[in-house]
Amino acid sequence: MSNKQINEPSGEQGRSVVVEAVGVHKSFGDVHVLKGIDLTVLQGEVVLVLGPSGGGKSTFLRTLNHLESIDSGSVRICGEPIGYEEQAGRRTTLREGRIAVQRRRTGMVFQQFNLFPNMTALDNVAAGPVNVHRTGRAQARDDARGLLELVGLADKAGNYPSQLSGGQQQRVAIARALAMRPQLLLFDEPTSALDPEMVREVLDVMVRLREEGMTMIVVSHEMGFARAAADRVVLISDGVVVEDKAPDLFFSHPEHERTRQFLDRIL
Repeated sequence: MSNKQINEPSGEQGRSVVVEAVGVHKSFGDVHVLKGIDLTVLQGEVVLVLGPSGGGKSTFLRTLNHLESIDSGSVRICGEPIGYEEQAGRRTTLREGRIAVQRRRTGMVFQQFNLFPNMTALDNVAAGPVNVHRTGRAQARDDARGLLELVGLADKAGNYPSQLSGGQQQRVAIARALAMRPQLLLFDEPTSALDPEMVREVLDVMVRLREEGMTMIVVSHEMGFARAAADRVVLISDGVVVEDKAPDLFFSHPEHERTRQFLDRIL
């Protein structure tokens, strides 16, 4: 499902490094939100990001595709700096057209589904490849049918968003992100806007993507997903990475007091 780049840096066990964030800082006015975040994610890894509200987790997620610029540090996706280039030791912000091309490596699924209300599920999924990649309409629609089947909605291809449940709309949004053939999927609280009975159908799709080898960073408080699909659980609090462990160790043997306090509140 991923499109491996030739010159990607290598990580553990020969897997390529998809995300490399080093010393990432971000402020909004006088509010210092990110205070030096370091995170490396290898190809095929699924990382669940937890943290208190306002701790910086969603802001950090948005820096990975330059929806938010960074003040200092570096963000590289598949070895390429995102949003800027470096020449002779100087950093220059890229033009928006170049940044848009870079963003094609990442797909993002938001809390709200943001589907086009006047398009069917099939056309919502096909729109990106047609308009961005200039894929032929027939081919894009054929590929979209396959993706809707992947997320369990092959029978809803002709339905409009208003005819779909919230869980179904979010699954269409996931299929739409996959249609761009990203090397990385970012999820920002993908189930927070859903009724409890709809959460499971979205999480099931995400587990299936993990089995397909998709690299994912997921901001969510779904503990079931952490245990079923995450390779690592990361706690971001007060703008820094506090804890980064495999799920069983994260929940059973947290190293830091801030992690223990956070888990006491949410479990």
